[in-house]
Amino acid sequence: DTVWCNDRSLFSGTGIAKVITYYNTNERNYNSSNPSLECTNQNDRFTVNETLDGRINGNGALTYPVALLTADELTLAGQGYNGYSATNYLHTGLNWWGMSPGYFGYSGAYVFLVSSNVRLNTLYVDALLGVRPALSLKRFTEISEDGDGSVNNPFVVQ
Repeated sequence: DTVWCNDRSLFSGTGIAKVITYYNTNERNYNSSNPSLECTNQNDRFTVNETLDGRINGNGALTYPVALLTADELTLAGQGYNGYSATNYLHTGLNWWGMSPGYFGYSGAYVFLVSSNVRLNTLYVDALLGVRPALSLKRFTEISEDGDGSVNNPFVVQ
């Protein structure tokens, strides 16, 4: 049961009315390029089960353990706003959504995305973009050596 962190902690603002609110994900990944994989607020740790091995794991709000990548994960993978690479494995040349909130402004909510020019950026949530679902495999899960990961010749998880 993987923790999918949707860090909604505030950097500035209140999140109320017409006050511009910036989330910590925006500060870490857009302004300072200092990503973090820590998820301190249990309510932001999306999991299938609240507890795992007798300890608090997350919020238990998921039915299926699949999500989108966070801005922090995208930055660490080479898609960051202030340091990116067109040769990393996530670059597709297309725009697609990440999971993290960027800020809430006068016109509404802005969420992180990977833009076609490779850079991590934010965009108003009404845009029609693709998604690339992420899943997490248990340690020691084997993947077949056959296949190349394409639609016609996928890897097989055993």
